[in-house]
Amino acid sequence: MPCFCAGADQVTREIRPQSIRGSLRWWFRTLGGTREQENETFGGADPVTASAVQIRVSNIQEKSVGSMPEVSGIDPLSYILYFPSVAADKRRWNSSACYGSGTTFNLHIRQLRKISSNSNEKLTEAIIAFRHYGSIGMHITRGLGAIQDIEITAKSWNSTDQIMKDRGFTIRASNRSYNLWDEVLTEAGKWLQRDLRKEFGAGGNKKPAQSTALGSASPRQTSAVYLRPVKKDGKLFFSAFEAPHDKVLGEISKRKHSEPVLKSRDFTQTPPASPTKNRRRR
Repeated sequence: MPCFCAGADQVTREIRPQSIRGSLRWWFRTLGGTREQENETFGGADPVTASAVQIRVSNIQEKSVGSMPEVSGIDPLSYILYFPSVAADKRRWNSSACYGSGTTFNLHIRQLRKISSNSNEKLTEAIIAFRHYGSIGMHITRGLGAIQDIEITAKSWNSTDQIMKDRGFTIRASNRSYNLWDEVLTEAGKWLQRDLRKEFGAGGNKKPAQSTALGSASPRQTSAVYLRPVKKDGKLFFSAFEAPHDKVLGEISKRKHSEPVLKSRDFTQTPPASPTKNRRRR
C-alpha cells in the first residue's frame, strides 16, 4: 500500500524507526498496557526512563508508486485520497514523498534489558499485532501506509485476531479479493462515504463538529476505526478494525457511542451503491 512517510523533509520518503516505535507504543496501549508499563518498555519522561527496545530498519527494497492517482470529484477513491493529496500545500502528493505498494524492508527489534513479565507480554502482543495490522506514515486510519510481515500464515492471522478481540477490538473483513491497492481503497471509500459517514456524520471540519469514533479535525480526535487492506494467499482484501473506545477516544466521542460502530457492519455484503440523483421532470 502506498506509504507517505517522511522525516523533517516532508517531500522525501523515509522509513524511520521512530515511526515504527510510535506505532508499537499505540498497539501496546490499545492492547491494555498501562502508562507505567509503556514507560518501562519504551522509555518516558516521568520518571525519566530509557527505552528497553531498540528498533532498526535495513535493506529497503523500494517499489515505485508510478504516477500519482488523479483525485477529483467525490468518487470513493478520491474520498479516501483527498487529504494526502492536499497535505502540506500539496507538496507531499508526489512520487518522491511516497513508497509504492510492494516495497519491502527488514525490521529488527531488540530488547536491551529485562522488563516485567506483564510488560513483556504486552510488548509481544504489540509486535504480533503490528506484524499483521501495522501501518506507518500519513492517513493510516484510511488504508495508506499499511504494512504486513511476509511470513505470517493463516494460523497466525486467526490467533492475532483472537488476541485483539480478547482485548476489546472489533474486526470486520470483506470476502472479495483484489489484485491492486486502489481497488481495495475504492471499496474502503464506498463503505466510509456511503455507510459509516452517512450514519455518523461527515466529521472533519463540519459545523457543529462531529466528534465520533470516525475522528474529527475540530475538536481534534483521531479515528478509532482503521480501514485497510490485508494480503492473504497472494490476494488483497478489504478489512477494518476498531480499537477499544476507552483507549483512544476523548470523552465527547465516547459519549456518542454505546457500542463499536463496526459491530453492526457486515463487509461481506455488497458495498453501498452511489446514490442516484432525483431528476425533476418537465
